[in-house]
Amino acid sequence: MDSKTPPNPWLISPREDLVWFQGSVIAGLCLLALFVALPFPQHAPLAPTDPVIMALFLWGVMFDGTHVWATYARTYFAPDDGSKSGIPSRRWWGLLAVGPAFALIDAQLPSKGVLFSWFLLAAYLWAYYHLVRQHYGFLMLYRKRAGETDRYGQLLDSLILWLGCLYPYLRFSLSDAYLHSGLPHLIPAEMFPTLRPLLDGLFFLLMGAAVLLMLSGRIERFRPAPKHLLMAIVIVFHLLVFGFLTHLLTILATLTIFHNLQYHRIVWQYEAGHGRRPLGGVLRYLATGMLFGLIWYGLRVPTTVAVTDETTRNMLIGLCWGVAFHHYHIDSRIWRVRKSPQLVQALDIGANQVITHHGQPRASTAK
Repeated sequence: MDSKTPPNPWLISPREDLVWFQGSVIAGLCLLALFVALPFPQHAPLAPTDPVIMALFLWGVMFDGTHVWATYARTYFAPDDGSKSGIPSRRWWGLLAVGPAFALIDAQLPSKGVLFSWFLLAAYLWAYYHLVRQHYGFLMLYRKRAGETDRYGQLLDSLILWLGCLYPYLRFSLSDAYLHSGLPHLIPAEMFPTLRPLLDGLFFLLMGAAVLLMLSGRIERFRPAPKHLLMAIVIVFHLLVFGFLTHLLTILATLTIFHNLQYHRIVWQYEAGHGRRPLGGVLRYLATGMLFGLIWYGLRVPTTVAVTDETTRNMLIGLCWGVAFHHYHIDSRIWRVRKSPQLVQALDIGANQVITHHGQPRASTAK
């Protein structure tokens, strides 16, 4: 590249990025509108045929299950050793047994249900951390593509993203909806009305100061870029989801579908950088992914709702969370931008390649 040519700030191209990395939030907004419109029985037991349960199941099969399968396509089923280098040792499959073990131990305790509620709290926390961490990864990729290397600028970008995502989660933890979620809480409910305005004030103070510092250019020259659009979309979307939804499963699905679509595109780009398609083609990729999602979410949603024995239900829930845990752990190893120059190189090549229907790369005309 000519040294006088400014770096391309897009991961792929303006069109591809706006459709997949920023525009995929539209799917999240649609799911948000659906869950707001669907009736959700607050005090009656859920049934597998409830519309909200069916919507969660379909999301899990078509989006969340296929995106976890994309991780396996990117690692276990990849033909090159470099893509397999991030695969953890076999002992990490033991994560599948953590939830069932908690369920079994919990069933033997006098305070039945308490221990497993702490397991669920840890599971939701890890899920949320993983979700925000993935958005952080895209933010770092955008910085890399734009040639931004200032460490303090990176810290400021990270601060804005994490502030914007942690605030609505903490705000939800101080709500009546959280009290009815069944998850444990360390803060007495009587303090919630006092703490909520304090949290609001602290958030607006810190976020306002961070944004003004970014716009001032004192740390890093401010130039509107795709990363800023991504940060704004992620933060506003999180605020909307926690503002309109009150059930953790619907919140999880709505926030995650945004990431699901981003993830499919970044895996596709990575594979293009190696001159191939995931699992050899889109039909096999989606068909096997949906089969995986059908099994996983068949157990995770309608089956756990239908099971009446609490211990059995908790064991199934814990097992299904174990699949997610294993995915989180693999992802934490294979998308390390700073520690893997081969990863960045593959993504850069993928941005300039289009895979033909014969599976051979050709130069892209995207600028």
